[in-house]
Amino acid sequence: MTGADDLFLICRIGLAGLCFYAAWVGWRMRRGYATRPDRRIRWLVGALLMTAIGLLHLATGVDESIRKAGSSVPVMQWVWLGVDFLVPVFFLSVTRAITERDRLEAELAAAAEHDPLTGLPNRAGFEKRALAALSGAARKGQPSVAVMLDVDHFKSVNDGWGHAAGDVVLRGVAHAAQGGVRAGDALGRFGGEEFALVLPGLSPEDALPLVDRLRHGITATVPHPGAPARALTLSAGIAAVESDELAGLERAFSRADQALYAAKAAGRNQTHIAG
Repeated sequence: MTGADDLFLICRIGLAGLCFYAAWVGWRMRRGYATRPDRRIRWLVGALLMTAIGLLHLATGVDESIRKAGSSVPVMQWVWLGVDFLVPVFFLSVTRAITERDRLEAELAAAAEHDPLTGLPNRAGFEKRALAALSGAARKGQPSVAVMLDVDHFKSVNDGWGHAAGDVVLRGVAHAAQGGVRAGDALGRFGGEEFALVLPGLSPEDALPLVDRLRHGITATVPHPGAPARALTLSAGIAAVESDELAGLERAFSRADQALYAAKAAGRNQTHIAG
């Protein structure tokens, strides 16, 4: 073999290796679309195509190095080899672009379902998680409850210490609440100083001590801007969820909201169960 033959064979092997790498990337991409069978098929086809091209170049390169040993490599073969290199390069470029697009889509979807101040799910994100929790409890024949939590006298925090202090309080409440709920519970911020919970597997009576522990834990963890003269307290309302559908969830929160206002009317810093 001449030096040109050696170089041409090395380039063929390199192209085959690049194709195999592209096939591996395509196979990995396929695994990321468990819920999108159409995209899984596309990536599978792409991975198989890259594998076939790689095998073809590997076999052709070895075959030509044996059959045409000592003969010069035509210029057009070098040209076509360069063109062939563009195939896996294009495949990898598309893969990178799609990966970046999927990342941005995931970030936008997460942002659309989360409250930017506290990081908790907003109403839309909360409803999705709450319905999943309700569905799981319903399959087990277990009850569930909806809970509304509200920071007492929050307006006085904003008016007396400024909105920045109010934001600190809300972030503190969100963080403390996250640490006080169970793994299967759904927690979200409905807006303002209102927080919502769905507690699957509990009746209103069973949920009452858990909600009170949560309230007291937040009070102990989150300082009032005017501490020690003032303490942060919360009121809560609990209602049974009678259906695992969105309409049933909305009715439960309407009754939980009424129980919350009853707790506030009774002096705040307490929990009421909807009648």
